[in-house]
Amino acid sequence: MTNSGRAISRAGAVSVLGALLLAQGCSSDPTNPVNNPITGGDSPLCCSEKEFQVGGTVTIEGSAESQVAVQAIADFAGIASTVTDDLGSICRAIAQDLDAPKAEQDKAQANTDKTARMNAWCSLAVNAIGTMKASAGATIQFSVEPVKCSANVSAKANCQAKCSGSASCDVKANPPTCTGGKLEIACKGSCTAEGGATVACEGECTGSCDGSCTAQGGVECRGKCQGTCKGAAQGGTGTGIQADGTCNGTCEGTCEVTAPAVQCKGTCQGQCSASCKASASASVKCDGKCDADFEPLRCEGGKLEGGCKAEAKCEANCDASVQAKADCAPPKVELIVQASGDASAAGKLKTTLEANLPLFFALQARVDGMGSFVGALKANASGLLDIKVACLPKVVAAAAVAGEQLTASAQATVSVAGAIK
Repeated sequence: MTNSGRAISRAGAVSVLGALLLAQGCSSDPTNPVNNPITGGDSPLCCSEKEFQVGGTVTIEGSAESQVAVQAIADFAGIASTVTDDLGSICRAIAQDLDAPKAEQDKAQANTDKTARMNAWCSLAVNAIGTMKASAGATIQFSVEPVKCSANVSAKANCQAKCSGSASCDVKANPPTCTGGKLEIACKGSCTAEGGATVACEGECTGSCDGSCTAQGGVECRGKCQGTCKGAAQGGTGTGIQADGTCNGTCEGTCEVTAPAVQCKGTCQGQCSASCKASASASVKCDGKCDADFEPLRCEGGKLEGGCKAEAKCEANCDASVQAKADCAPPKVELIVQASGDASAAGKLKTTLEANLPLFFALQARVDGMGSFVGALKANASGLLDIKVACLPKVVAAAAVAGEQLTASAQATVSVAGAIK
């Protein structure tokens, strides 16, 4: 029999098995698990929520590789479901802000299937954007900073350890790399940039700090001050607060923008022109070279690779799980709305886009990052042979639903982004 024949036979067997389990009172629906009402959730004929649940911790018995594969599917499917909900919420906010017809809003919200509900809200948002642009005679220009998604090093290391059945993975003995991005570390000494560049710093900066600076003794500030802003007037006791609310003086607290070439004698959170130093009681977070003991934390804006050795398929499952859990920070979005018509419509358009576009682009980056793993996860789900048989239909269904949700989300983000341009 050919490989394709075996794949078809396995898929058919899973489908038949799912039907048999449903006949016993078990559900293979990963979003609505139902236990056997007669024999209970621990029956070998059913797969309980304790054994497998989307977004939960897997307890199905099986080989180390199978455990990792099933957990990756649970993680991935859980995040895919959340992304669908979040995207639907953003589209709903835009549609409501832009006065989409109430009857259409009610119809969209009435969908019980979350993917259908998200699609309906995003379709409303696209139409509402188009209607409001036409009413305002508006053209929209915007620029978006690249979205930086951060992958957790310890999550990857823990998964790699499970691949081999080990208790742990020593990230110091097997340091990972952050290809195309920066590896953030916790450094117990001084952290300096290589090649004369600045270093991302969350600690004491011995040079100038391009970012925020928190200093109880005060720091020369040329931006927003969260604390007390003192000016030079009245012997340094006068206020330094400007008409626009910014500080031009000394900030006793946190200054978002320090004066040029001013040293942050406190905690810098941003780019440091020299070295980022740890205090006696705490490490610093930075992305440079540490002159003391350090621990890798996360990979920002790149691909987390290396670390402890794992079998290729298991490594891919770890990558899928870690990618799903990556933290994608909302980027800075600069927006200009030029209008020749209804000024009120233009104002509504600008307000809702400024509020929702940062979260929207962060979600789009997450969807794009997860999309490349869908095919492999679905193939791995159908190839599992040593887990509890009753759980196989739920695992396969979860992978399939996640793929459908991500595909729909990707299409929706393209539509919304296209409507803005």
